[in-house]
Amino acid sequence: MNNVYLTLINRVRAFTNHDVYNGQAEDNAPYPYVVIKLNPIANTEKDRDDYSLTVSCWDKRESPSHATAVRLAEEVRSALIDFRHLDENNLIIVSRPSVGEIPDPDEQIKRYDVTALIKTYRR
Repeated sequence: MNNVYLTLINRVRAFTNHDVYNGQAEDNAPYPYVVIKLNPIANTEKDRDDYSLTVSCWDKRESPSHATAVRLAEEVRSALIDFRHLDENNLIIVSRPSVGEIPDPDEQIKRYDVTALIKTYRR
């Protein structure tokens, strides 16, 4: 799983100039930033591992504009569309990345999640 995780983090980092965190941002992380979470899910094929990928794009603004968070989410989505990676251990395929708003009780917080199904085939 570590290889898959590193591959996805590096892919997202290549498409944005904002900080990208593994699992949770630092307490004093400057906005905007990205948090990546990868969770295993049940699969149906031999020699394949499936994961649920959630990439949360965070921003904090006094204005009601969501533009920065939306732009960041679209950068991440663009990085994942049709992404495939082949290395000595796995073929990694990203399927169906989508973007959705996650409302926050704090009106200054803007969050959009990019979610996708990750399929990894072991070599």
